Amino acid sequence: MKQLIIILFTILILTSCRHGYKVEGDKVYYEYWNEGSGQNKRIIELADAKTFQKLSLDCDCNFEFGMDKNHLFMDGELIKNIEPNTFEFIGNYIFRDKDAAYFFGFYNNLNDCAIKGVNPDKIELIKYPWAKSGNLLIHGKDTVFLDDIRDFVPLDDNWGKTKKYIINKNQIIYGADVTSFKIINSFQGKDRNYSFKYGKMSENDFREVSYKTFDFDQDFCTIKPTVFADIYDSLVYYNTDENERIEIVERLKSDGFIINNIRHSNIAGDSKIIRIFMTNNNCNCTVEKLYNIDYSRPSGTEDKFEVVERIYCSPKH
Repeated sequence: MKQLIIILFTILILTSCRHGYKVEGDKVYYEYWNEGSGQNKRIIELADAKTFQKLSLDCDCNFEFGMDKNHLFMDGELIKNIEPNTFEFIGNYIFRDKDAAYFFGFYNNLNDCAIKGVNPDKIELIKYPWAKSGNLLIHGKDTVFLDDIRDFVPLDDNWGKTKKYIINKNQIIYGADVTSFKIINSFQGKDRNYSFKYGKMSENDFREVSYKTFDFDQDFCTIKPTVFADIYDSLVYYNTDENERIEIVERLKSDGFIINNIRHSNIAGDSKIIRIFMTNNNCNCTVEKLYNIDYSRPSGTEDKFEVVERIYCSPKH
């Protein structure tokens, strides 16, 4: 009797936990199970019931796709700006339509999964979540340009390397020694000289010097990681300062360096960083403008930042 009850209870659960798309009259619904509220269904407002159909893809994933004549849906959610009639699976959670490619392996916003700047016809899978298109290395939906992409080898889901570079997700870790680099965790690593965290060199590896007395005529390829804390003598608002002059960048440009890339990121809570990648004939340099927030400051100054600039370089191989 106990076994029979268990069997019947199991069957009841399995048959009641319905999920997927359901067309009723002129409405389309998505059914799903929630442990707190049980069996549910919600209407998909923009779905056209007359042309709606379930979309089956040979995909190694658990998504449930549906489409009508104008829209694509994943697990009942509308994915904007995708052409449903050309939507197909490439592999490793990468999908495409006629114009673009999309990565749905991990995301914060379902409608912010486009892999920007790549030709979907030229994507080559490497190993989840890595792929490439020409000289663009793809990690998830993000990309980074590699001049030696043919040498790229994934180390795990977050780290990879070429003969010249260590890569964390979509960032080249300039200054990292490839031969001695070791992974600590998904965002942290170290080599024989320095430690790296969230794509940047550790604070403890920088020497603090005065910008006013620093010798800028020396060979940048050989200077130690250096931070200048005396360039800014007051707190600043990030929104009004982020496009302002960066002193080290201007100094390097006068010495023949060119800007390859600029990235704006959040770090350590509300603190922010602008990272500028520069090169000349001999070396790669990373200039960083850090906006550090101090939560202990009085009311009225909590949205202002202490600002420093810093630089680290490495010879070209």
